[in-house]
Amino acid sequence: MDVKYKREEISKDKIQIEITIPKERFQKEYNSLLKKELEDTNIKGFRKGKVPSDLVEPHVGHTLKIQAFENLLPAYLEDVLLEEKINPIAPPEYKKFPNLKEDEDLTFTMEITVMPEFKLGNLKKIKIKEEEIKVEKKEIDTALDRLKESQKTEAKEINEEWAQEIIKILKLDDIKNLKELREHIKEAMLSEKKHLLKHQTEDKALQEAIKISNIEIPQPAVKYEAQEREKAFISDMQQKGIDINDFLKANNITMAKMREMWDKDAQQALQTDVFLNLYAQERNIEVSEEEVKKKIEIIKKGAPEKTDSKIFEDSRWREYIKRIEQKEKAFQEFIKEVVKDDKTDSKKK
Repeated sequence: MDVKYKREEISKDKIQIEITIPKERFQKEYNSLLKKELEDTNIKGFRKGKVPSDLVEPHVGHTLKIQAFENLLPAYLEDVLLEEKINPIAPPEYKKFPNLKEDEDLTFTMEITVMPEFKLGNLKKIKIKEEEIKVEKKEIDTALDRLKESQKTEAKEINEEWAQEIIKILKLDDIKNLKELREHIKEAMLSEKKHLLKHQTEDKALQEAIKISNIEIPQPAVKYEAQEREKAFISDMQQKGIDINDFLKANNITMAKMREMWDKDAQQALQTDVFLNLYAQERNIEVSEEEVKKKIEIIKKGAPEKTDSKIFEDSRWREYIKRIEQKEKAFQEFIKEVVKDDKTDSKKK
């Protein structure tokens, strides 16, 4: 389809597109809708489908013209976006709506929000080290006290007799005595702390990298993503049969606060996505077809039995999986590059 249009760069994240739909094409779509409307109209004194258009058109004409325009718009807009290689990150915004009253070509203007171009910052400026993790004796004592409060035992004091009861209650077959129980608790606390610290360190590194790279997401994209989160939340509540007001009261939170959280989450998610794509591009991180196949096999094994197997062969879905894997590889490589632990530093010294 040969589309007549004009492109104008408004800013680093805004492109204005003026598109013209020929009046002949619009009239054809309008006539098709009018014909269907006439076929479905019942007026006393006329056979169904034989009602004169001049009796119906004054009442539905404007509505049908809007519908005709809305039917044609997606194809014309998609052609322009493909031709100009424009990737919108938020729904297009009307700046000039076409005049539907005149017998002329329809010209309308839309503003498209796109992601600005960013450059990877100097990641050497990121100075993050993994801290040494310790579990103090008093933390283990506190954990034992909580166990004593939560579990009913005959022994009243924390001693060997009490430890044997707890070992049986918790089915800790490999633990033999109080000393080993304390060690078991220590290892569990170390593992939990290590897991928490790992995520905190990685998140801190990511936020610093985003800041250094000056990644600022256009507000329309943040707003759109936040609204999608709200829609998903409302849909989830409806499917579960939960009243939203009851949910908010039970969790002592307001919808305004929820929207603040969705805005923040959308902002961080978009910034992370942009950074990881940028990092993958700068570091030439690729995902092989073999890696994609392995990932899909893992997804297949975990998929519900009734899952349509055709989805696993869909090219767009496979490309989506490939992009996800690429970002995951980029994230792991980024963490290796910027996060150093004390052992690594001491070896270098």
